[in-house]
Amino acid sequence: MRWLTLAFGFVFEKTMNLGGASALAVAANIFMGMVETPIVIRAYLEKLSRSELFLMMVVGLATVAGSTMVAYAVILGPVLPNAAGHVLVASIISAPAGILLARIMVPEEHKAGTPYDHTSALKYQSSMDAITRGVQDGVMVAVNVAAFIIVFVAFVWIANNLLDAGQGALVQLGVVSPNAAVVTLQSIFGYLFAPVAYLLGIPWSESFAAGNILGVKLFLTEFIAYIELGAIPADQMSERTRMILAYAICGFANVASVGIMTGGMTVLMPERRDEIMALAWRALLPGFMATLMTAAIVAALPPAIFAPS
Repeated sequence: MRWLTLAFGFVFEKTMNLGGASALAVAANIFMGMVETPIVIRAYLEKLSRSELFLMMVVGLATVAGSTMVAYAVILGPVLPNAAGHVLVASIISAPAGILLARIMVPEEHKAGTPYDHTSALKYQSSMDAITRGVQDGVMVAVNVAAFIIVFVAFVWIANNLLDAGQGALVQLGVVSPNAAVVTLQSIFGYLFAPVAYLLGIPWSESFAAGNILGVKLFLTEFIAYIELGAIPADQMSERTRMILAYAICGFANVASVGIMTGGMTVLMPERRDEIMALAWRALLPGFMATLMTAAIVAALPPAIFAPS
């Protein structure tokens, strides 16, 4: 771990002014989850600065894990050519975008080029001790992740049912037509995110459907967003729009993930709980914006680049 951390630190310190542990966390986040990555740099967590902790959160929310990449590629495969390649590239190029936005929101106090001190020794007595503590940390993180997923999805379900009940009452009063579309949090944010989808380069005729996908991604999970994107018939959305959305939603930045991230990190860093709770919600916006930046750049590229050979 030490030589790997120092190796990443040398490359990223020269290119992005990151310390060794932060550089390793960024690289790990491209292929691992936002909760698993802190376990990789477990021995260095106590020395992370506030800015580095925030950066790890943002990049974790801006990327996805390798296991989910496969699932997303399978879901989009029937409707988007080379879906696996798009998902992989999206997770890779969203990491630098996350670094940029994280540094803007919480700048590093060190001067540019100043090396960071991440020379803490790994605090394991033996290989068996490392395995034992790793299993204990992993089990506690897994329990927290499962609990937060259930709770946050339940909150969205409660909100949607309250909206449905309110709409039903308005229908009985004759204020709303019985044939009106069902109002949900996702549909509301579909309207709100329609201009965002248009700014990404999506035609206005498809912007509401695209905004709905962005709303699902932000308030439920990107997994559900990919399922809904893959379920849209081919004649109702262009391949280019699907490709842009594949990049825009390829990240863990959603409300439920904030809870998952805080639950996992507070288990690993209980002494920094207050700091983690203060930064977690701030990380949601730059994490979401990082994937939007990635999608905007892809949308600006010539379509011929993505044409099948």
